[in-house]
Amino acid sequence: MKLVKSLLLGSAAGIAAVATAQAADLPSKKAAPVEYVRVCSTMGAGFFYIPGTDTCIRVGGRAAYEFQYGQPFVRNDATTGSRTTGRMYMDARTATEYGLVRAYVRVDVRRRIGQIYSGSQARTGIAFTGSSVDYNGQAQTTVDLNRAFVQFGGITAGRTQSFFDFYSGDLEYVGTTAGSALVNNVLAYTATFGSGFSATLSMEDSVERRSGINVGNFFAPAGTGVPALTATNAGGFAYTGEGVPDAVANLRYDSAWGSVQLSGALHQIRVGAYTGVGSSAAFNFNAPDAEYGWAVNLGTKINLPMLSPGDALYLQGTYTKGAPSYILSNPFGTGKTGWSFGGTGAIIPDAYLVANGGVLGGVATYDVEKPAVWGLTAAMLHYWTPTIRQAFLASYIKSDAPSSVFAAFGAATPATAFVNRARDLTYWTLGTNVTWSPIKDLDIGAEVNYIHANVGNGPSATFLATDPAALSVRNDSIWNTRLKIQRDF
Repeated sequence: MKLVKSLLLGSAAGIAAVATAQAADLPSKKAAPVEYVRVCSTMGAGFFYIPGTDTCIRVGGRAAYEFQYGQPFVRNDATTGSRTTGRMYMDARTATEYGLVRAYVRVDVRRRIGQIYSGSQARTGIAFTGSSVDYNGQAQTTVDLNRAFVQFGGITAGRTQSFFDFYSGDLEYVGTTAGSALVNNVLAYTATFGSGFSATLSMEDSVERRSGINVGNFFAPAGTGVPALTATNAGGFAYTGEGVPDAVANLRYDSAWGSVQLSGALHQIRVGAYTGVGSSAAFNFNAPDAEYGWAVNLGTKINLPMLSPGDALYLQGTYTKGAPSYILSNPFGTGKTGWSFGGTGAIIPDAYLVANGGVLGGVATYDVEKPAVWGLTAAMLHYWTPTIRQAFLASYIKSDAPSSVFAAFGAATPATAFVNRARDLTYWTLGTNVTWSPIKDLDIGAEVNYIHANVGNGPSATFLATDPAALSVRNDSIWNTRLKIQRDF
């Protein structure tokens, strides 16, 4: 028995030795190391390294629902409206020997119906219209490339908010105050001087800043025998293709108490002739020389931690001449296509054309006359509790058409006496909203706004593009309210 046991154990040991020797002769197969995603805390919360690179990235987005009720002017106006927003963004940053290199992309897709509609928002580009019964194109889906820029060594290149802007309706749901909130294609350089001081010089696309040229009812100089521009050929003069981009500059100071910024902009008004005019070549020949509108803005933010952490007060004053979008490009989501002054669907045009008494090539010549618009805005944010905050909003806007414009446009014929040729506009608004954030990045709130506008220099045919053409008004007021539920991630 012992002999058998010894033989079995010996055989097993021999087999194990042979197997071990054969395994040693086989090539080694080691598992590839697993590269785990690493947190990139140096760039801030939410950033992580892209595997295999030294670039940190953050991915996020937003889902939001808004519902609005607003007082209508006429039966056809929408009384309610809703908007749903889907947002995705990516923020990629790399630390290099030359400094931080950053690329940022943000895309918003919105479905809006009814009152939540405005001419300013139409600048973002309408992708699809509603497929059901609609009034005045107020059912729309918009796709907005809201941000897409590269930053490197003080340079910002791409699509982002204008460097002219300071307070841009930051505390508002609807956006009814005076200010600029346009996103634009820019090429800018920012110099940092230390101690909180910086300055930026920016070249920005001018087309999205355009508010149109008023080519209303013109009259040729008396006794020249030159045909007047009429309703059938008034479209002969209009904006040309872009000539010179807008020049924007700012000087800014940031500190623990808040910030202050002085900014200015120069905007080219370049008029040419379009087809549809009997002698378009002649109109091109004597088109007015290019002129420049301008805008200046001074804004300050004052932090108020003595009231509550996060409290702040914004004060801003803006003045424009021939560049009204620098003060009137907040969303103005009052349920309309925009205040229809200037006959272009714009709130106020960049310029009017007025016959100057001259004739060139058998065609009357015209001057470019620029309206002035100025406005004041105050906004305050107060935290009642760490999760409940309230904003208070107030703004005043005044426009002034040149006297030569009113003289030329204001007294046409009795049949057209109320047409919007040139009217001064006084506009003011008061509003407040309350927002509850039960958890981080979840906002539930409601806003109410009161808006009042007066027309100067005689009655206007209508305030709004959606109103009947024969409606004559001197002033109007509306209320609107908006509910918002928003989650950022």
